[in-house]
This record gives sequence, structure tokens and C-alpha cells, in this order.
Amino acid sequence: METIIEKFLEIAIILIAAKFGAEIMRRINQPAVIGELVIGIIIGYYGLGLLPHFKSGDVVSTLAEIGVILLLFEVGLETNLDEFIELGSTALLVALIGVVAPFALGFGSIFALGLGGENQFEVALFVGAAMTATSVGITARVFGDLGALKSKEAKTIIGAAVVDDILGLLILTVVAGVLGSSGDFSLVDLGVISAKAIGFLIAVVIIGRKLSKPIFNFFVKIPSPGTFVTGSFIFAMLLGAAAHFVGLHPIVGAFAGGVVAGESGMTHRIREEMKPLNFLLVPIFFVYIGSEVNIQTLASLDVFLYGMLVSLLAFVGKYVSALGAMGKGLNTSLIGIGMSPRGEVGLIFVAVATTTLSEVITADIISIIIWMVIVTTVIAPILLNRILQKVPLSERDDDERFESPVVE
Repeated sequence: METIIEKFLEIAIILIAAKFGAEIMRRINQPAVIGELVIGIIIGYYGLGLLPHFKSGDVVSTLAEIGVILLLFEVGLETNLDEFIELGSTALLVALIGVVAPFALGFGSIFALGLGGENQFEVALFVGAAMTATSVGITARVFGDLGALKSKEAKTIIGAAVVDDILGLLILTVVAGVLGSSGDFSLVDLGVISAKAIGFLIAVVIIGRKLSKPIFNFFVKIPSPGTFVTGSFIFAMLLGAAAHFVGLHPIVGAFAGGVVAGESGMTHRIREEMKPLNFLLVPIFFVYIGSEVNIQTLASLDVFLYGMLVSLLAFVGKYVSALGAMGKGLNTSLIGIGMSPRGEVGLIFVAVATTTLSEVITADIISIIIWMVIVTTVIAPILLNRILQKVPLSERDDDERFESPVVE
């Protein structure tokens, strides 16, 4: 009984801390996710010690895993397949540069800095993959606050960011699969896992587009209270489990599940009914990730300086993606900065590193990535706000898709 009460108290501490951190960020016009991460670092095992070092499979880590599944399901839900299929060449080019440039800079910086030790190549792959992330929710929130989500610049960024998220998750899945299988890089493993990831996404989308509407209509027809939200939750969990069973990370399945759930024609209802679960469980994930970070490592001078350098490279890597929009009559500075924040998507990479790849990815590397996530997520919205308030855009309107609990 004492153990159960301890878990109750831990969950209560996490939720109180998450709301406290999120509220502080809200008051200074910063994303809630940063407050939840930082407060987790402060109260965690290596900080004030208000939380223990969580073991995989215990109550809190399980709730955190459910939280990240729901987060990726929501990100997928915000992805409009028709818009994705009709994506213009400009957004596609921005997206491709926005993956290739940061990956190359991240990969190269690890070798240039001499980091990674015996696993330098593997660590370089992971850091390069982490730098491909783009938080579409955070950027969209900034545009939405100023009524500019329907501008050409916003549409270009959102379209490119969605592609970046898809490619980034594929890269993460491949890298995690390769490193998690044997700890060594193998071209055979790389090919097999890449084929699995791409094949899984294609299969789920093709089949899901046909089945999602009947499935969610079935949930609607059952009169028992709470059936729809329960069915939506089960849908997300089962897709996550399906990805795991084919050798992929569950977040890939959850993302794919969100994409096809959006094809049901009930996106608004799914989002609204899942909101209470997301408000409860997604912050647990971010506080949990923060609580597992060694604050002494994070605050060390070497790690801080490396983190600032990698943050600069991460910013540059996304900023140059705006080259894909040159000559199109768009504000390229807005596009480059808008692609920069890593936010919750970057922290998913941290989560994978701290759980499945902890034997390869060291605490120093994890801390460097966290600095990169924090810096890009804080700086980009500030710069966007300043530019958006000065530059007249073609059309200003809001878009409810991006009212995400992790960025409010």
C-alpha cells in the first residue's frame, strides 16, 4: 500500500509542477512545453530529488509513454493528407532542405567536436536525426495568435514542417532500430528498418483511409457514454502497438493513427474529446523527460558551450531551408525562423535516447540536445513575433487545428 501511495504522490507532484511550469511560460509568452521540461529538470532525481529515478515499466514511466503516444496521435491528427498530397514544390523543397541541412550539420559537428567516443558514428547519426525535427505546433501557434495562419508563409512552413516531422520520425525510427538492434551500424539493418518504416506508414495510410470513417462511425453509434473517446484512445494505442510488433517505435504507429483518424471526417470531435486526456498525460511525459536529465551535466560549462554551438547550427540548418522559397514573393526570413523551433518533436528524440538508446547516447549528448531544443524553441517565437508585427501578410486568419495543449 505504501508503494501505491508513493506513486499517487509522485503523479500529484508531477502534475502540480507541470501546471506551475506551464503557467510561468504562459505569462512570459513562451511554449508550455519548455516550462514542463525545465520544472522536471529542477524537481527531478538529479535536481531537488522530489522524484525518484524512474524504472522502465513503472506507473509514472508508463503514463509518460502513453502521453507521448497521445502527443504523436495529436500531431498526426493535425496532418491533412489532402494538403500533404497537394503540397506545392516550394514547401516540398523547403522541407527537403530543412532535413538535409540540419542533419548534415548535426552529423558533421559531432565529428568536428570529437564527441561520441567509441560510438562517434552512431552518436553523429542520432544528433543529426534530432536536428531534423520541427515543431509545427509551436510555429503555428505564433502565427495563429496574430491571425496569420492562412498567409502563404504560414502555409509553406506548416506544409514543410509536416514533411519534416514525417521524415524526422522515419530517420529516428531507422537510427533507433539500427542502434538498438546491435549497437553497431549496418547497411543491411539500415535497409531493412527503412523499408519497414516506409512500408508500415504507406500500408496504414492506404488501409486507414478506407477504414477510419466506418470505425469512428461505429464509435458514434454505440450509445454508452464515453464510447467515442475510449474508442479513439484504443485506436491510438493499437496503432502504436502495431508499429512495435513490426519492429518500429510505437510513436510511428501513433502518428500514422492520427493521420488516418483525421480522414474520418470527425477530426474536431476526436480532438475535443481527447483534449482532457492530453492535458493530463502529455505534461507527465515532458516532466518525466526533464526529471531524468542530470542537472549537473546540463549545467556544466563544456556541455553548455557545446549546446550553444549545436543550437546555432540547428538554427542555421533550418534557416537555410528558406532558400527553397526564394524568388516566390515570400518573406524568406519568416520561413527560415518558422522552421527552427524543435519543441515537443525534439523532445521525442530525447525520450528515445533516454530509454531505448541509453547504452549508446550518453548523458552529455542528451543534455546538448536538450539545450538545442530549449534555445531554438524559445528564440524562434520571439523573432517570429517581432517580424510578424512589422510585416503585412497577404491574409490573416486562424486555424483551429493547432490549438494544441502542449503549446498553449
